Amino acid sequence: MKKLILLILAAALCLGVAACSSAAGPAEEAGKIHQIGVIVYNLGDEEVIGIREYLQGYIEQNFEMVKFVYSGAVTTPEEEMAFIRDACDSGVEGFMSFRTFDLAAEVALCEENRAYYMLASGTVSDEEFAAVEDNPWFLGVFGPGREAEYEVGADMARHFEEDHPGQRYFILSGGAPLGNEMHLQRTIGILETILGRPEVNFTGSVEKLAASPKLNSYTCADLTVTVCPGYITRDASAFQTARDTLSTGNYDAALFVLPPGEMVNHLGTALLGVVDSYNARNFQLFADGRMHYLAGKYSSVVGPAFALMLNAVTGHAADFRDNGKAVKVKQQLWVSCGAADYNEKYALSSSAAMNAYNFDDLSQVCCLFNPDANLAELIALAEASSYEDVLARRSRG
Repeated sequence: MKKLILLILAAALCLGVAACSSAAGPAEEAGKIHQIGVIVYNLGDEEVIGIREYLQGYIEQNFEMVKFVYSGAVTTPEEEMAFIRDACDSGVEGFMSFRTFDLAAEVALCEENRAYYMLASGTVSDEEFAAVEDNPWFLGVFGPGREAEYEVGADMARHFEEDHPGQRYFILSGGAPLGNEMHLQRTIGILETILGRPEVNFTGSVEKLAASPKLNSYTCADLTVTVCPGYITRDASAFQTARDTLSTGNYDAALFVLPPGEMVNHLGTALLGVVDSYNARNFQLFADGRMHYLAGKYSSVVGPAFALMLNAVTGHAADFRDNGKAVKVKQQLWVSCGAADYNEKYALSSSAAMNAYNFDDLSQVCCLFNPDANLAELIALAEASSYEDVLARRSRG
């Protein structure tokens, strides 16, 4: 009888311990701070600044269980890998990256350190994505996607052809020859639009021209197209080449697939079109009449990517995969063709009171706040990223 009583007491004690452990889980989670690394290419870039203000100034204030750990300006593969290693050593559980050199290597290093990795805003080739899509530590990619990046460039070229007709085009192709898939697709879109005119007899490879690491010009009758590569904000030689070419070329339009930096001071009479972001500097360029077209991201567009990362680091990564694979989420860039339109969109993109993706939006797709949150709803929220989508969401409160 004593043995039976002892067995019952032991069983009850085990159940009690189990119950205490189960109850302690949510309490421990509620008090835990999850560190998320943010990998950026230039801390002084306007887009980077805007996203940082959103993540550290808005997200951290409203999601108190999160702390963002920023890299310095990552300009080489070695710098990125070193940051990932050091951040993991200090307790970072996942990385929202805004640049990638070698996706497979980055994901492998994160897997080794049991940390999640995502490209929070960008585009990679199909081959790069396929190489890591089955790795559970790779969450996915948020961004326009290859086809949309191509259309961004093509639409910008069509705008200038139709609204500001000219025959001399300067194209800054940025990192197109250096593995930047976004810049490459945008440049191809521009070139195929301009060189695809019926009267133009271009017989070369547009892709090779877009991806060339050298300055190239093509002339057909009155048409001249000059393609200039390089990251002008961090490569002095690339900046000098671009500046000298643009300032002496008497161009009608200058189309940049990346932020213009100080090149805006060397346009001459060329009209400027840029793929960049909605930020204070571009607000001023439109106001000054120096910019005529912008396709760009807005800071809070990265909100859904953060929500996916938060789900992952709080134990729900497996529930937010697409049939076991990492996700590809397509988000739109906004477009402005004049100061008035830019000002309206910029006001919404930078308003703390009217964030395009606010706490109420994001908490609905985070399991910590909504146990029924799921991938389909997160993707639907992320892809409802157009200006019209955001206006409709904010009008509903």
